[in-house]
Amino acid sequence: MLKNVKKDLSLRIHALGGIKFKEEGYTFNLHKKYPDAPKSPNYVDLRGIVRNRLMRMQIAGLMAGFILKIKPDRLIDLPEAITPLVTTLSDMTGIEIVSVRSEALKGTTKDHGEKNIINGHFERGMTGLLIDDVVSSMAATKFNAFPILRNAGLNLLPYVCVIMDREEGGAERLSREGYELKSLLGLHTDVTKDCFGEGIISEEILRMSVDFAKVAREYSLQAK
Repeated sequence: MLKNVKKDLSLRIHALGGIKFKEEGYTFNLHKKYPDAPKSPNYVDLRGIVRNRLMRMQIAGLMAGFILKIKPDRLIDLPEAITPLVTTLSDMTGIEIVSVRSEALKGTTKDHGEKNIINGHFERGMTGLLIDDVVSSMAATKFNAFPILRNAGLNLLPYVCVIMDREEGGAERLSREGYELKSLLGLHTDVTKDCFGEGIISEEILRMSVDFAKVAREYSLQAK
C-alpha cells in the first residue's frame, strides 16, 4: 500500500476517534497479569470507524484485492467489532460470511434453540479467512477462534487480516501457529509516526508508545 494512502488512513482514523492518546496512559488486559507494566499512552477502538460508511468503503477497498487473490470459500468475522466491515467485504467480493458466536469465544454456549456456535452456512472442508479489526499483544480472540472453526470443519487459510497491528507481539504469536498477519497499518510504524509528524501528539507520547510496545512484546513472546 502506498505511503500516502497509509498516512491518509492513519490520520482519518485519528480524526474520527479510532485512536486516542493521553500521557496518563490506559490499562489493558495485559496489566491484570503484569501490573508493573507501564501504561499505554494510546488506545485503539475501531468499532466506530467501521460503522462510518466512507471509512468502511475505503478500508474494504484496500483489503478486497488480497481476498480476491487467495479466494477463500468463506469470510470469517469475529463479532462484533468487525462485522460491518466484513459485510461490506462480502458485498464487494461476493464471498459469503460465517461468524463465530460471541458466547463460543468466551467459552460458553447458546443454551436454547439449535445451540449453534457458528452463524452462517458452510460445508465441512470449505476454506475460510479470518478477519478482525486489531491484533494486540496476545491475539487472544484469534487463538480462541481457531479451534472452534477447525472443529466445525472449516479449513483455515494461513492468514489473518486486520486493519491495524498494535505491533506488540501478536503477529509473532500468530506466526508461531502458522498464520501470516496481513495488516493495513502498524500502530507505531504508521499511525503514531504520522500523528507525530502532523503535530497531533508530542514527542513524549511517541516515546511512551514505543516503550510500551517493547514491554508488551516481551511479555507476549514469553507467554505460552
